[in-house]
Amino acid sequence: MKNRVFAAMAALTVVAAPAAIAQVSGEGGPIKVNADKSEVLEKQRKVVLIDNVDIMQGTARLRANRVTINYAGSGETQTNGLTGFGDIESMEAVGEVFYVTPDLKATGTKGIYNAASDTITLTGDVVLIRGEDVATGQRLVMNLEEGRTVLDGGSGQVQMNINPNQPDNASN
Repeated sequence: MKNRVFAAMAALTVVAAPAAIAQVSGEGGPIKVNADKSEVLEKQRKVVLIDNVDIMQGTARLRANRVTINYAGSGETQTNGLTGFGDIESMEAVGEVFYVTPDLKATGTKGIYNAASDTITLTGDVVLIRGEDVATGQRLVMNLEEGRTVLDGGSGQVQMNINPNQPDNASN
C-alpha cells in the first residue's frame, strides 16, 4: 500500500516531457493562435494577445485572458505579426490561465514560460490534475527538459487527493 501511494504521488508531481525547443509544448512545431485582439510592439519585440486567447502547439494548449510574447534580440527586426522577431524568449499569461496536455491540466491566475530555463510557472490558486489525482497550491514550476514539477503551498500547504489504482482482486 505504501508503495502504491508513493507511486501515485510521484506520478502526480512529475511531468514527463521531452526537451522543449518550443514555447507551449515540448513537441515543437507550428503554433496556432486565436485571440479577440492582438497588438504588435515592434521596438519592444513583443506581441500582446488580448481576450479569449487560445494558443495550441502539438498536443499542448494554453488559454488565458491576456498573453504577452517577448522575443529575444535587439529589436531591429521588422515584423508583420507573430513571425519575424525570431525566437521566443518568454511568454506571460494572466487571468484565468489554463495549461492542458494529454497528461495533465493545470490552472492558475498567472503563467510564465521562460525559454532560457525551459520552465512554465503557474501562480495564484493553482490546481494540478493528472488522471483522477488533484493537487492544489500557490506556485507550480514545471521544468520541461528535466520532466520535473514542484508545487508550493505558499503561506499554506500543498493539498493532494490521490486515487491509487486498486487491483481488480482487492478485498475491502
